[in-house]
Amino acid sequence: MAVVKFVAAGCPMNNIFGYVMREEATEMKLVDGIMCSPDTALEEFRLVKQLYGKEDGRQYYHIVQSFSPEDKISPETAHEIGMRFVQSYERFRGFQAVVATHVNRDHLHNHIILNSVSCENGYKFHQTRDEMLEAKRFSNDLCREYGLSVTEEKSEYDNMPVWKKYLKGFIELALERSPDRKTFIEMMERHGYGVKWEDGHKYITFTTPEGYRCRDSKLFDERVLRCNMETYFAMGGCCSPSADAYLKYRTPVHRPDANMTSTSGLIFMMADIFRGSERKKTKEEIEAEENARDIGTVIGLLAGTVIAMAERYREDYTENPEKYGIRQRDSYFGPRLVM
Repeated sequence: MAVVKFVAAGCPMNNIFGYVMREEATEMKLVDGIMCSPDTALEEFRLVKQLYGKEDGRQYYHIVQSFSPEDKISPETAHEIGMRFVQSYERFRGFQAVVATHVNRDHLHNHIILNSVSCENGYKFHQTRDEMLEAKRFSNDLCREYGLSVTEEKSEYDNMPVWKKYLKGFIELALERSPDRKTFIEMMERHGYGVKWEDGHKYITFTTPEGYRCRDSKLFDERVLRCNMETYFAMGGCCSPSADAYLKYRTPVHRPDANMTSTSGLIFMMADIFRGSERKKTKEEIEAEENARDIGTVIGLLAGTVIAMAERYREDYTENPEKYGIRQRDSYFGPRLVM
C-alpha cells in the first residue's frame, strides 16, 4: 500500500533538494532525476522558469509516496515504483522531477520534487481535487502490479464503489453464520478477505481479495462497526435469540456527502433488548444515553456497558432458555443461509 500526499511547499526551493537527498535518510543509488540531474536540479528548475518567464508563484510540488510496513518490499522496488509513478502518470509528463527514496523510518517512502513549470511547453502545473484523487488511483494501480495492498479510495454515502458493496455483503453473510469473532474472521478469510481486528485499535480494517483496504466506519452500516460487532459476538452472534433483530437492523440514510458512518441507533436498540431481559434503566443510564445522543459519542460512552449487558444476556438465555422460548436442542437462531 502506498499513501500519496501532496505536501504544502513550505520549504524554499534552495533547501528542498538538500533535504530529500540528505545522506542520513537515503543513498545515492536511491536518488534519480527525470529530465534533470539530481546534483544540478535546483539550477535546472530555475533555468526552465527563466526560459518561459515564469519565475513567480509556486516553485515546485512536493509529493510523498509512503509504503505500508506490512508490504515487504525492498528500497529498490519502492524507488522503482516512485520512478514509474512520475514517468508514467500523464499529468506529470513534461515536468522535471527528482525522486529520492528514504529508508530512515519504519516505512519506506519516496519524496518527489516536481518542477512547477513544464520544460516542454512552459505550462504551469495545476490540479483539481478530482485530479489529485486520480493521481492516487494511478499509484494504487502501480502497487497492485507489484502485489502490494492499495489505499482506500475516498467515497461518499451516495457514491460507494462496487468493491465496497461486495465487501459489505460478505461481512453481512459472515455475521449471519458466525457465533463468535474467531469464526467470523475465518469465514471472511476463506473468501479472500483479510480482517485486522486488534486490541487497542478503534477500527476494524478489512482487505479485499483485490488488495483494497477499508475501515469499518467507511461502509455506512452500523452493523459492521467494531463496537457493535463486539456486542453481537458478546451476546452469542448467530446463536443468540436476538441475532435476527441485529441483522435486520437498517442504518438510517446519511447525507449524500457523508464520508463515514455517523448514526448510532443500533447500539441503543440492542441495549433496550438486553435490558428487557434483566431490569429497567437507571437514571444514570438514561442521562448517559441522552448525553451520548446529543454529542455523538455513543461508542466511547456506551460500548463497554452494552457489551457487558450482552454477556449477561447470553448467560441468561443459556441458563433459562424457556424464558426466551428456546427449545433445548436449538443451537442457532439466525437466518439459515448457506455460504
